[in-house]
Amino acid sequence: MYRVLILHTILIIFAGSSSYAGRDSSLVIIPFNHVGISVDGYLDDWKNISPIIFSDTLQIMHNAPGHKLMSFYDDQYNYDLTWMPLSRNMIEVMLCWDLATLYIAFNVSDQNLYSEIEIGGKYPDLHLNDGIEVYIDTRHDSDSMMDINDYQFLIDLTGKSIVFRGDRELVETDTLVAPKKSGQNVYFQYKTRILGTINDTLDDTGFIVEMAIPFAAIGLKAETGLKMRMDLCNNDIDYSLEGIDNYDEKAKRYWPFNWSGYSDFGYPDAWKQVVLSGVPDWSDKLSGRGIRRWLLIYMIVLVFSFFIIIILLLRMGRLKKIPVRKELNASNMTFLGEGVFLEEPEMNPNQRILKKATKILTSDYTENIGSERLSKELGVSIRKLQRITREEMDTTPTNFIYMVKLNLAADYLKKNLGNVSETAYEFGFSDPGYFSKLFKKHFGMSPLEYQEKNDNSMETGDQ
Repeated sequence: MYRVLILHTILIIFAGSSSYAGRDSSLVIIPFNHVGISVDGYLDDWKNISPIIFSDTLQIMHNAPGHKLMSFYDDQYNYDLTWMPLSRNMIEVMLCWDLATLYIAFNVSDQNLYSEIEIGGKYPDLHLNDGIEVYIDTRHDSDSMMDINDYQFLIDLTGKSIVFRGDRELVETDTLVAPKKSGQNVYFQYKTRILGTINDTLDDTGFIVEMAIPFAAIGLKAETGLKMRMDLCNNDIDYSLEGIDNYDEKAKRYWPFNWSGYSDFGYPDAWKQVVLSGVPDWSDKLSGRGIRRWLLIYMIVLVFSFFIIIILLLRMGRLKKIPVRKELNASNMTFLGEGVFLEEPEMNPNQRILKKATKILTSDYTENIGSERLSKELGVSIRKLQRITREEMDTTPTNFIYMVKLNLAADYLKKNLGNVSETAYEFGFSDPGYFSKLFKKHFGMSPLEYQEKNDNSMETGDQ
């Protein structure tokens, strides 16, 4: 606490010597934010955003140049009657934007938290509670008075809020020197968090306000280089207003200040200029239709990948089911293109069908013949062909076709009529890698090993 008092004392002395130098016309840069901000009253999302810091260093209230100091402070007002703050506030404000939203976060250090004014009436006096105000001149075109393109967002520390919009056609009154309409239907998000307790000054350290204002809600399309005018303000009340009905008496206990060092707000010519900086990348532009388009592409890729996985699993299943050659008996080998076919009388009907199937596959070995086409050429149903291959060779029609072609390919390799890839294509396999896996599963060795083994056998025989 003593450190805070010392710091504020230094700031007050410095402010007195520099004539509250916080007010300036420099351009404030609002950076682009590539990471989403959660409006939850916590500031973890703001670690990469540099804060703008301003403090209450005023000894008397300062009016904006060319404007009177609020209507209830007339020329006869005695500043000595003002209730000076019991503690001096320090404000940290973070600003950033994305293509949809302007984000603002206030971190207010305040050792006396009060919020006694409730919502009610056309112009509720929420500014007499501890809270914040944000003014935006969306077109950067207003002079001394707010117009239809200017907005005021007022939020107190408990979450009560009101939005005003400028209207120069309103008649000035003694209580409204900045003509504006209340109760505007402007959608925005905000969240407050109290650091302490309210209306009792016990263990108070401050409060946090987070805001998310959609650019569309204030008639803007966000883009790099967009200029606006803004005013960021803190309303500070360190005394209870209970039992006080007169507005002027309440106002004497109210101590407002903004980031330029003024005590009265609502005059666009005294607001600071801000500009949106930073360049959105392609991922930041994925909103609305763009997100739907990429989601559709993602779903197509996902479905395609799913089918590829299913096909690979089916292939793996076929590799597991294809019989190993050395486990087949002599009669089975007959139907794989090796040995002499049995005489007709010794064949049962199923074996005759397999004999015919072998001849078809051998004569058209370059064709990629599937089980359905084979069953049609045999004149039987696919179900019957499945039953025959299962009963006679304990396999499927597809694996039977593979085994016939693999044995034909083995003879091709043995005679050195082509390499592995050429052999695969010769016998209707579109993928040499898959051909090699099937071959190794059936023969117990790769096509290359099989070819090299038979080459060595021939050389030994020649000698």
